[in-house]
Amino acid sequence: MASSVQIVFCMDTEGPCDDPNNAELLANWELVDRAMDKLFTPEFRNKYPDTEGSNFKIGWFFLTWTGFKTNPRGRDMGYHKIRDHYIARWGDTLNQYGDEQCWHYHHPPASGIGNEWGLDWTICQEFEQIISRQILERDWFPTCYRAGGTIMDPISSRWVDNWFPFDYSNRAPLSLPGLVDWSPGIAEWKVYHPDSEDFRQPGAGRRRMARCLDLVTNVSVFADDDIEAAFKQAQNGQTAILSCFDHDYRDIADRIHAFLERVQHIAQKYPDVPWQYAGPVEAIYRYLSVNRPPRLDIEIYRTENQVDIWSTAPLFQSIPWLTTRTLDNEICHIENGLLRRDAQHWTWEIPPDLNWVEIGVGGSTELGASAVAKLKPEHQVAHVFLHTKTDAHPIHPRSIWEYTKPYVKTCVDRASNIDPTMDSIQQAFDLLQPHIEPNMSLLDVGCASGQAWHAFKSSQVNYYGIDSFARGIKIGQHILPQHGLPAHHLRVLNLEDLPLEEIYDAIICLSVFYYFPMYHRPLELLSRATNKWLVIRSSFAEKTEIRYFPDPLLEEGYQHTHTYLNIYSQSEVQDFLISQGFRVTWIPDSRQTNRFQNKPEEVAQIPIPAQFLLAERIAPSPHPKDIS
Repeated sequence: MASSVQIVFCMDTEGPCDDPNNAELLANWELVDRAMDKLFTPEFRNKYPDTEGSNFKIGWFFLTWTGFKTNPRGRDMGYHKIRDHYIARWGDTLNQYGDEQCWHYHHPPASGIGNEWGLDWTICQEFEQIISRQILERDWFPTCYRAGGTIMDPISSRWVDNWFPFDYSNRAPLSLPGLVDWSPGIAEWKVYHPDSEDFRQPGAGRRRMARCLDLVTNVSVFADDDIEAAFKQAQNGQTAILSCFDHDYRDIADRIHAFLERVQHIAQKYPDVPWQYAGPVEAIYRYLSVNRPPRLDIEIYRTENQVDIWSTAPLFQSIPWLTTRTLDNEICHIENGLLRRDAQHWTWEIPPDLNWVEIGVGGSTELGASAVAKLKPEHQVAHVFLHTKTDAHPIHPRSIWEYTKPYVKTCVDRASNIDPTMDSIQQAFDLLQPHIEPNMSLLDVGCASGQAWHAFKSSQVNYYGIDSFARGIKIGQHILPQHGLPAHHLRVLNLEDLPLEEIYDAIICLSVFYYFPMYHRPLELLSRATNKWLVIRSSFAEKTEIRYFPDPLLEEGYQHTHTYLNIYSQSEVQDFLISQGFRVTWIPDSRQTNRFQNKPEEVAQIPIPAQFLLAERIAPSPHPKDIS
């Protein structure tokens, strides 16, 4: 069965190049803009549609001209100059056509001369400055790379392999004496993982390399045989990425159309082989037969000198890219001291002598979803979430907890002990206090950020907390160790996932119970995990009332999201707990009594008839195997 051919055009985007000996090159932005304007018209993009009727796409590999001492070709030197120009002029159109933004790098030579190739990656680390500034100053961490001149050696290849999941530098079988020799390389339209020593051969490298040949340069011209080879490969059942490159400092609209005309002509010989335009990363998705990955989020928290970094998915990189800016505007890429806690969590201790004014973090997933996060000294925990526009969450898109900034702010302030102890927590403590013994175990179900620890820590209980809301747990794990609670005592965990062998002396479940669709299952699970005391605060009344409402307190755009705010029958709940071996005592909610004149508190005009129940185990559990 035939597969497809993915047509990828890579634009080495370098801006003007003034060469008096080559009239073909465009010497200033006016000329470059005029040539590139042609590529952004509907007539150009749609003249040769692919088999799906889609438009031609371009992968823009943006170059930064920095690290050089001279500028003999009139390059637009300076950080962000090239990419900023394109985004300002064509940014909306670029997105409209499905183009992609990628990274191109020319390493400076030891001479510093602006039109010489740099071959030795040990003479400077300008690449670190560029990536760091892209994070700090443009909120951009690229995922797809092309080497300048496709020049690569084992040192540079290993560096690229550490940081970028996709690489279009394979130029096999071209050999450029004195620069790079791709002649032993993979001269097929395939994707491969490179060897750590010889990047031209398959091996144990982590990134995925694709082949990309010259469209028209002074050393090579894209041949019909290359196009034919891609269609034959697809006809034999292997998706092919047919990729070529050119530069923006040439007027190349006609030569691109000539290339596409050849593709269309050769494709007619293979009527069963579909061919599609794709961005460089999109083509690799199709090659791998995977969907575009969900958005990646990265968050960075700081308390005093500890920085915690979390991602919503495992990163391609072993550690995120961490960079700092000092008061003297020195930019530094940090690797030493960045410790991996798990696949999605890293910590870093800020050196006491580092006079920093900004910290930036970037990273990507294996499939190229990327994200950045930034931090300044005045930023509180969860600043990224609290001060950026709320978008659909990549992991839990229908969860109300991912769209509530006031709740997150409360998690921060209460874990930090800035806000006073909540009435419900204080009352739960008062109910349990006569029964507390040293070192008794206490589980807080729906603990938010674990703020109840502040009320219970003086009683010497072994406090643990679980909650399905990851951000709340992260906040607690970051802040509460400074208040004496080990971070591992808080877990992102649903109640139904609590291991059977975990049994606690006491469990509290405060202002969470009414979010369950019905009371039977959670009440059974709480009962099975408790061998002495259970405290629940929720909405209780004479009859059970299932209430499923949109939540008007969520962020704009998500207020239609529904949640349960149920009321449960006191008698039904009490009978259920009695069947589980408990004696039940009902206690009025002090907040409702003292602040609301014994009337239900209203939250977003929804009445919450809150009460406490205190359940004491007086008989063995009907599930004896659960009791250790």
